[in-house]
Amino acid sequence: MLPSERLRMIISARIGIDLSMFAWDSKLQEKVFSIPLCQELENKVFSLKEVYEFGLNIGHCGLTSRYLMRNINGLELYYGNFYGLKGTKNSQNGNHAWVANDKFILDTTLMLLLPINVAKEIGYIFEKKIYHESAKILSEYELFSNEYQSFLGNSELYYITLFQID
Repeated sequence: MLPSERLRMIISARIGIDLSMFAWDSKLQEKVFSIPLCQELENKVFSLKEVYEFGLNIGHCGLTSRYLMRNINGLELYYGNFYGLKGTKNSQNGNHAWVANDKFILDTTLMLLLPINVAKEIGYIFEKKIYHESAKILSEYELFSNEYQSFLGNSELYYITLFQID
């Protein structure tokens, strides 16, 4: 069992919803695991599959989400919150990043493919959308820091609050 699958079980118990029904199928998992790594990571791990096997994706949602956005067409990078992760590694306040299209959220930490309406129901809160070109050139800190909002301008980075729990 991968560390993400163990964490998914813990989060499922925490929020009272069985998230395994939204787990990546084998085809999506194979597609994600086949994404090539950048040269900086190649000396440390051999593949994105190893990143998941060693649990290195947990706590590095911005980085793994960016890999997916850059390698799977039609995805945009988002940053926001998911209260189910509050208190976990690198997410003490529930901060989280994921990729999405107009129908689904693809969560790289929990290995989930969630319909957007389900994401709304379980507490994903969208705060920032990072456009493809910005995600390719900015560091993870720059992507998620409010300091860079003025640098990027409204056309590159904007706040979007769509999925708050009522």
